[in-house]
Amino acid sequence: MRKTRRTFAAAVLAAVMLLAGCQEQPQVVENGGIDTVTEPVTEATTEETTTETTTTTKATTTTKRTTTTPPETEPPEETTEETTTATAATAAPAPAYVAPAVTTAPAQTAAQAIATTQAHVSGYRYGDVKYEIKHDFEYMRDLNTDFVGWLTIADTPIDLPILQATDNKFYLEHDFWGAYDYTKVGCSFADCHVPITETSRPDNIVIYGHNIRTGAGLAKITNYYPARYGSLNFYITHPIVNFECIDGTQSQYVVFAGMFVNTSTKHGDVFNYYQFRNFSSESLFYAYFEAVFDRSVFYNPDLDIKYGDKFLTLSTCYYPFGANIDTRFVVFARQIRKGETQVSTLNAYTNRSPLYFDYYYQLNGGSWGGRKWPTSLITGYAEWLKKNGS
Repeated sequence: MRKTRRTFAAAVLAAVMLLAGCQEQPQVVENGGIDTVTEPVTEATTEETTTETTTTTKATTTTKRTTTTPPETEPPEETTEETTTATAATAAPAPAYVAPAVTTAPAQTAAQAIATTQAHVSGYRYGDVKYEIKHDFEYMRDLNTDFVGWLTIADTPIDLPILQATDNKFYLEHDFWGAYDYTKVGCSFADCHVPITETSRPDNIVIYGHNIRTGAGLAKITNYYPARYGSLNFYITHPIVNFECIDGTQSQYVVFAGMFVNTSTKHGDVFNYYQFRNFSSESLFYAYFEAVFDRSVFYNPDLDIKYGDKFLTLSTCYYPFGANIDTRFVVFARQIRKGETQVSTLNAYTNRSPLYFDYYYQLNGGSWGGRKWPTSLITGYAEWLKKNGS
């Protein structure tokens, strides 16, 4: 029966990959002692405004566990985000001002200018004049028509304008002002396949950003990986992600999963998490998130997700095995529901055996320990299993 259910889930995931297109203020209750693991990894549509409250607590650590080799899937069809550099981000939210600051953009070669014009016709409106970035939606939208929202994780450098181009390549190497960025810092941006507008957005907003050694971009989301720091302290104190959309609404999302994944079939399992932007059926929803939880490096039994929830996925490069092994760290958060007044991290714990990929096991040994997460993490999932074989 388990084999029948897994075959069905795999079929659903494969089919979708081929097809690839308010709330009250929550209180955060934190953990006073987390069971964690140190991995042997080398260094490395309407919402209301809500806010978060967090305090720092102490976490404990335990030792490594192991993970079978998953089947291979096709590699990503497009390059999505990341090259790590040591250069600071181009621009940060600016203080209030009266008149816009003006600077001259770095010079581009004629070939670069032509390529930019051909590949990307919308975007920054004012040529070589660089007007200041600030947290003002009407102003930002007037500067750059690709501006779709603002992403914030409190007490981190993640306080960023989010752009969305007509492809997933332009803002990898272009700054907010549309100029080619020789530092390769680029901008954080939303996946291009489902437009974010003032009247609609995908069920799952996927945002990509570089992992900059200075801490700029989306670098800090790797702090959700307990194997990197030996504890879940960052998750405990930063479970809330804010995303303000261009329609003027502010949404809070609570993090519930995170995973370290591979992007090349030659190194083993490839999970194309970014291809799931809308969920047209419950079966697709359950099959996708069971794959997410299989790979998640931590669980929070005090949180659940359900069909109909809205999600935010944050993705950045993370190269603990070196730049030649192209890997990502990805964080998943669900929108806080209307009337949800408490978000708890009290019982969060590290997954001792997440599903990794061949190269990870070749270096660290072990194999996948199998699916052991509680089915209550996905409301309705247990019933779905019974219908489709367990």
